Amino acid sequence: MEEGSTVSTTSTAPAEGGSYVGCCHYQRRSKFVTPCCNKVYTCRFCHDENENHPVNRKDVTELVCTSCNTRQKVQARCEKCNLIFGKYTCLECKLFDDEDKKQYHCDGCGICRIGGRDKFFHCEKCNMCLPIKLLNKHKCVENVSRGNCPVCLEDIHTSRMPCHIPDCGHLLHRNCFEELLTFGHYACPICQTSLLDMSRLWKYFDEEIKNTPMPEEFMNFKAEILCKDCHKESTVTFHVVALKCANCGSYNTCRIKGSPYCIDSTRGSPNNEGQTPGTSNSASMPSTSSAAGSSASGSSSSASTSSASYSPATLSSLSASMVAATPESSSRASTSQGAKSTSPSSSSSSD
Repeated sequence: MEEGSTVSTTSTAPAEGGSYVGCCHYQRRSKFVTPCCNKVYTCRFCHDENENHPVNRKDVTELVCTSCNTRQKVQARCEKCNLIFGKYTCLECKLFDDEDKKQYHCDGCGICRIGGRDKFFHCEKCNMCLPIKLLNKHKCVENVSRGNCPVCLEDIHTSRMPCHIPDCGHLLHRNCFEELLTFGHYACPICQTSLLDMSRLWKYFDEEIKNTPMPEEFMNFKAEILCKDCHKESTVTFHVVALKCANCGSYNTCRIKGSPYCIDSTRGSPNNEGQTPGTSNSASMPSTSSAAGSSASGSSSSASTSSASYSPATLSSLSASMVAATPESSSRASTSQGAKSTSPSSSSSSD
């Protein structure tokens, strides 16, 4: 391959006598000379794991053949022994790989991806490769992959880990998404929208509210709430367990505009005299400053807002069933280097 070539794939066997080497990240027959510290490493990840600074793979200009140890410019074949450095070669990304991961170079992403060019498209607004099945069916967030994962704060665009794409469009690593659910957090860390179908948990809260009547003196209390799923405000009957959106039925809500207030049944107007739930003059009532919001995010504070009865076993069972029902089609594969996602995903970076 000529030096100016961008991407080349070949299944040609290595030259006779060529040693099969590589690292835990790649199967290849060459090592890079890193321009930042002039050391020899098999790949950029090996370098970054052993040095206190990252290497820009596109700045690499020299490599070493693992068969004859000849130091030379970056190219597809060894200039001395004619050894092919990798069955997949991208000279733009300085990537060589003997393992077939259906790699392809995406000009829009600026890096190599895995999974097959025919299975993905590049969204210009999101600035990333997504599964064909999400074409015209996803929420665009400008340059969404160029930020860090909101959970682990590590890079997403060039990550080797698969990524999950919730309905809100914000990306997070698939394993970070699963950890959030495991620990009972069901809301997007960025916008607080529910990360998955919460209907089973909402039905559970419906039953809890039905079986937990409010004391008579608090039955007429109302609360102003904002729904984090449909983003609409509504006035609802106050309850210590959770606050249900009057528009979409979600419990992923939070109180706004002050404390709950009592509607005087005789005058039909707010009456704030005396006790109000969730404030300091209502010692007999649990605080509800985040009852609905925490219930949607799955945090344990919803249990603390109601003195009763969220059985950990029940919530754990609900959580497990919701995680199991999460559609895998909403995931985006990692940046390829070896980590193969079993779910349909946006093409991961191969370099």
